[in-house]
Amino acid sequence: MLFHDMAMGMVLLQSGLHLDTPPVIRPEQMAAAQYWAYGEGRSDVFPSCAAARAAKNMSWFSQTWGGAFLALEGRPAYSDPAIKTLDGVYMFDAEYCVLSGLLDLPNKEQLLTNFSAAMAVQEAVCGSEPLKTLKLQALEDDIFEEVAKDFAVQEQRPPSQREAPIQKEGILERLNAHHCAGGSYGCMAHFCSYNFCRQGDRIAQGNQCRSDFEILSPPLK
Repeated sequence: MLFHDMAMGMVLLQSGLHLDTPPVIRPEQMAAAQYWAYGEGRSDVFPSCAAARAAKNMSWFSQTWGGAFLALEGRPAYSDPAIKTLDGVYMFDAEYCVLSGLLDLPNKEQLLTNFSAAMAVQEAVCGSEPLKTLKLQALEDDIFEEVAKDFAVQEQRPPSQREAPIQKEGILERLNAHHCAGGSYGCMAHFCSYNFCRQGDRIAQGNQCRSDFEILSPPLK
């Protein structure tokens, strides 16, 4: 009972205490999310995507570290010129998924169940210019930290005075080039399709989007 109460408290905290909005993650999923985001299963974009590619199963990215980190790092409802989110949504990746077009891919259901479909998206995008050239030196670029700092700045401003960090000149191309260079663009295609959706004019996430949303259970020891 103590863990359930603590988990519920964390769910309410990450959703900004707006009780009329469904949380992005259910209380019974908190232990698995903690394992993948901050515990023994903790990873990062490239190693967790490499594991998914090795298993030929993109869920090993979208439903482990990727989905868990989003669920635990969500913020109160946010808006800038590019997006509006529901409570609990992680705005960095929400904005990336919208502006990259990965939220609205036409073959979404196939992409979620077919590893080759996700990799085909990566090959088509990363093999074309300008990303084919940009990716050659992209891993030396601290673009993720730069964008995260910008979101922190924008969050402190009134919504009417905000800029959209990923809409700024060159930012989306640099993010895409980084994912292409690290081999994670296909993972991101699956990740965006699984973790985010549109609800009216807002972006929703996780359990707000799908009743079957899951964080994978930690491996048995």
